[in-house]
Amino acid sequence: MNIKDLDDDVARRLKEQAAAAGLSVQQYLRNELTRIASRRSPAEFASGREPMTRAEFLAIRRRLRSADDT
Repeated sequence: MNIKDLDDDVARRLKEQAAAAGLSVQQYLRNELTRIASRRSPAEFASGREPMTRAEFLAIRRRLRSADDT
């Protein structure tokens, strides 16, 4: 996944947040995107779609942590 045309101030802020968490920007963004994906978006909420289960979320988080350890 690539993010194009990211505002410089946004990129700087993400770097600051990652550093504060003791993570690389890539690790920080993976964690944040996983957290976001685990919730229903407003459109999904309106349509009644269910978010991923807690078990699905934890399985993804385990895979990410395992990948970070390598």
